[in-house]
Amino acid sequence: MSDNTLSIDQKRDLKRDGFVILREAVSTDITSRAKELINQDPTRIVYGDQSQINDLYNKSGLRELMLESMGEHTPPVNAQVAVTLPKYSDAVVRRKASEVVHPQAHVDGGWAGLCPHKKSEILESGQTLETWGSEGDPKSMGPAGGAPLWQDQERSLALGTYTALVGVCLNDQMAPAKGQFSVRRGAHEAVEKFFCHQRAQGGPIGGGGPDWPRLQSIGEENAYAGIMPPMMVSSYPATRYEMEGWPWPELTPVRMKEGDAVIALHSLPHTATPNMSEDPRMNVFFRIRRYRPQNPHEGNPRIGWGVSDHPDRALNGDFLDYPDDYDPFATSIEKMCDHWSEWEGMADTVAEQSDIEELVIRA
Repeated sequence: MSDNTLSIDQKRDLKRDGFVILREAVSTDITSRAKELINQDPTRIVYGDQSQINDLYNKSGLRELMLESMGEHTPPVNAQVAVTLPKYSDAVVRRKASEVVHPQAHVDGGWAGLCPHKKSEILESGQTLETWGSEGDPKSMGPAGGAPLWQDQERSLALGTYTALVGVCLNDQMAPAKGQFSVRRGAHEAVEKFFCHQRAQGGPIGGGGPDWPRLQSIGEENAYAGIMPPMMVSSYPATRYEMEGWPWPELTPVRMKEGDAVIALHSLPHTATPNMSEDPRMNVFFRIRRYRPQNPHEGNPRIGWGVSDHPDRALNGDFLDYPDDYDPFATSIEKMCDHWSEWEGMADTVAEQSDIEELVIRA
């Protein structure tokens, strides 16, 4: 990274893949202060509101870079501190590779986790797994807090949304299966098209909307929310990452060293992966959303700017007051169905690459 801007090639990578890795994006003096704080108790810090954490974005070149490539935005006051402790030794990986859990990529902002009701209870109540929660309380929050069941009281939107996930790496994650943040490379455009499909069907957008079952069956009696719908997943591009010691070829690992950073679109399916090394994996993630001039809650600390994946609501799920001439949920749906519209500095690259893709399709 140089001059706190994305190069033309980096912008092309971001357009094509939905993410881009920035080498040496944050200086070691900033990463060292963050690591020192996290190492005091890596299991305690989940949402970082300390300056040592937020400086990874606000005091590095990342904010200036995002201002150029995306545009104005509220600087983060919180962050997700993502420490994945070791789970397996190399010997276990070699011996039991077939038993390794296969993580599923997801899009942030939806009610996710194990449903509190058994499948038999849901069916006996007259509901189905596909539409469970269609009449649910919009105030209901997902397991362990999470995101609201519905973003708005009219139940038109089941996903919170931001513009970009910016992650900063705090230790060496170049070796395979060290808990890397991983993505379904290039699937961001398929996700956008699926949102457009749901909107064209009349909505709602997200889980419980057209062709997106709210719950999917897990075992005999359990059901899980937040799994990406089969129709969406089947449209992902067939990208693979083949590497010895990497058991999940459908996922592309974001391999970084301390001080490296990654930018990924909200619409890019992503996931953490198991850490099979002997060391913790340490990342800090900032959820950044393009500034919306009509939004009266830009900068409101109740939002949890930087950590929240549902910034049209308070971080704890409370509804917020908006002026009559601004509908935050309709605005979010519009941006979900046109994600590059929030990237002011990407306009020329998006137009260039879209023209190339169109020529390839016609050839």
